[in-house]
Amino acid sequence: MNVTSFGDMAQFLLLRNRSVELNKTLDTLTEEMSTGVASNLPERLGGDLGFVADLERSISKLGSYKVAAQEASLFAATAQSYLERINDNALNLGADILSLSSSANETTAQELSSQSMTYLREAVSNLNGQLSGRSLFSGTATETTPLESADTMMTALVAEVGALTDPDSIVTAVDNWFSNPAGFDTVMYNGSTSSMAAVRIGPNEEVNFSLRADDDRFKQAMKSFALGALASSNYLSGLSTVEASGLVERAGEQMVNAQSDLTNVQSDLGFIEARIEETQTRNAAALTSLGTTLNDLILSDPAETSSRIKEVEFQLEALYSITVRSSKLNLLNYM
Repeated sequence: MNVTSFGDMAQFLLLRNRSVELNKTLDTLTEEMSTGVASNLPERLGGDLGFVADLERSISKLGSYKVAAQEASLFAATAQSYLERINDNALNLGADILSLSSSANETTAQELSSQSMTYLREAVSNLNGQLSGRSLFSGTATETTPLESADTMMTALVAEVGALTDPDSIVTAVDNWFSNPAGFDTVMYNGSTSSMAAVRIGPNEEVNFSLRADDDRFKQAMKSFALGALASSNYLSGLSTVEASGLVERAGEQMVNAQSDLTNVQSDLGFIEARIEETQTRNAAALTSLGTTLNDLILSDPAETSSRIKEVEFQLEALYSITVRSSKLNLLNYM
């Protein structure tokens, strides 16, 4: 009978190599358990990692769209709040003026004129509104405050109409100043004449915020408040009570028209907000679906991994026992 035996050194090397192999396997399984990611992805996916790479790129893009959509949503909501204040002021003051026009007197005209000036300042302040240090109504020049102060506007308007007393003539002169490029656009507007570029918030969705403080609808609101403010004796002291009341009444009529235009702007902005919300919902669903698919491909089974760890640990313990016994074998013990 042939007997095959190993020398001491060969047996030592065999046990050591097996120990290294089992320890390496244990390290791999421990890492797999801690990360949850399978360690043998190429083997598991048949050597084709392209699909996993595509999934990861898609998930990364959706993550970028999620951030863009959140920023766009905040931008729209903030702009909406600024416009709502201007709209409410135009609606309330316009209604007050028209309801009091038949019984207007000098005191009433001056009070309504003072309120018009207050709302003009608020309108300018709201159109100069910012979000995270960026102006909302400056077009592409987001670092620039779009409008000069309301006092600057009133100074320019008084220079235009200071010699006039007829309300209709004053309204015509103010209309011309707001529409003339050398008027409002030169004196008041500091922003860009280019609107902000569209923001992509999904694979096939983008939204466009083209709101600027030089928009004719915003000019109409500011013009209506400015007309009411001009009736004050602080600006046009030569107006009679009848002329001041007539100018305030015309301002009220323009406020009602401005309020209608502002409502349309808010409606358009509300539509954008709805689109952003719908896109966020779709993006979230797609992100969940892609994440589930990716997890199915790359994540390990914790129960299986735990079972394999116990198996390797048992094999290591058995190997250590064999190693200890082998180390105690000598000729004296054998005899």
